[in-house]
Amino acid sequence: MRKIPAASGAGVAVLALLSLNACKVPDATADSPLNWTFTPMLRLGSTSGLDALYGVDEHSITLGPEGSFVVLDKGNYRVLTFDPRGTLVGEFGSQGEGPAAFGYPVAILGPRNDTVRVLDGPSSSYKVFDSEGEFLGQESVDAIFELRNRQRLVEGGTVIMREVGYRSDGPTVSDHVLLVCGAGDTLALATLVKRARGELAVPECLILSIPVSPLFDPALVWDAMGDVVAVNDQPEYVIQIFDGGTRSRLLERPIEAAAVSREVALERIGEGSTVGVAGRRCRIDPVEELETRGFEERRQVVSAIRVDGEGWIWVRRHAAPLSEPDRFVTDVFGPDGVYQGTLPESAPWPATFTADGRVVALETDELDIQSFVVYSVGRTGA
Repeated sequence: MRKIPAASGAGVAVLALLSLNACKVPDATADSPLNWTFTPMLRLGSTSGLDALYGVDEHSITLGPEGSFVVLDKGNYRVLTFDPRGTLVGEFGSQGEGPAAFGYPVAILGPRNDTVRVLDGPSSSYKVFDSEGEFLGQESVDAIFELRNRQRLVEGGTVIMREVGYRSDGPTVSDHVLLVCGAGDTLALATLVKRARGELAVPECLILSIPVSPLFDPALVWDAMGDVVAVNDQPEYVIQIFDGGTRSRLLERPIEAAAVSREVALERIGEGSTVGVAGRRCRIDPVEELETRGFEERRQVVSAIRVDGEGWIWVRRHAAPLSEPDRFVTDVFGPDGVYQGTLPESAPWPATFTADGRVVALETDELDIQSFVVYSVGRTGA
C-alpha cells in the first residue's frame, strides 16, 4: 500500500426460500413525521488533492477495520483508505492490464478475513488485496457483463444482483437477487421479469442502434447487512424481509403505485432525448422514442432500500405525483418491522452505516465534486 502522509485538518445466511410464513405489520394510514437530526461529523474526499474522488456512487464505499473507511474511487482506478477521523492514510491500485491493476473497477467487497475484493470488468475477475493493499491474486467470474455494481457481504456469503437476457433477442429480461454462499452454492432470493429493451435508430447521427429501456422501467430494489436482506420486487409498497435464512415478515404501507398513461409518458420524454457522435448532436422525435421504448403502466413506489447493522430498514419512496418533478422521502422501520415514521426530503440518504449507527451519505456539490459525508443521528422519538 502507498502510505499517505498525515494531513492537517479533518477530511470531513444462507437465505433460502424455505419458510414463507409472513407476518404483516399493521398499515400506517398517514405519514408520521420523524424529527431526527443529522449532524455532519467528517467528510471523505475533497475538492482537490490526493483524496479527490471521481466517478464514485453509493455502492463505492465499505467499512474497514477499527472504524476505517474503504472507498473504490472508480474514476481514478484506485482504492482509498481513510482512518476513523476521515484522514486519507493509504491507497492502492492503478489503471492498466497488470495483475494488480484495474481495466475498469465495478464494485468493491470487504473487508472480510483481512481481504478486499474489487470486481474488474475487462479482466472478468475479482482482484484480491489484503487490508494493506498487497495484491494476493484474482478470482475469475463467469458472465461478468450480467453483474451489477450492487454487491453486499452478509453472514452467510455474498448477495449479488445479476441481469439475465440483456444480450438476447427475447421479449423479456430478468433481474435476480442471489446469495452466493461460502461453499459456492447459489440461492435465488428474488426475481423480477420485465420487458426487454428496445433498439432505437438515429440515422441523422449515423447511429444504427441504441438500446433503450421502457419508461418507468421497474427495478429489483434491495439491500443487505448482517443476516438481514430486504427486497422489493413489485410496483406496490411491499418489502420482503429475510432473517437468517427465513422470510420472516413483510413491510407494507398503503401507498398505491401511480398509474402511467400515454400522455404522462410523452410529458416525461418532453422534447425527446438527445444523442451525439463525434461532436454532432441529434434530438430524437418524442413520439418515435415512446413507440420504441414503451412504458410501464404503473410507477414503482419504492426507489431504494437500506439496512443498518441493527436491522433498521430505511425505504426511499416517491412522494410527488407524476405531474410534478420527482421528489423522495424516507420511511423508517424498526428491527421488529414496525413503521417508525417518515424523514423529510432534506434528510441525507445513506450509502451505508457505521458500526455505531452513523449515516454515510454520498453528496455532490454545485461544482459536481463528490464526497462521502458521515452524519451522527439524533433519533428523537425513536
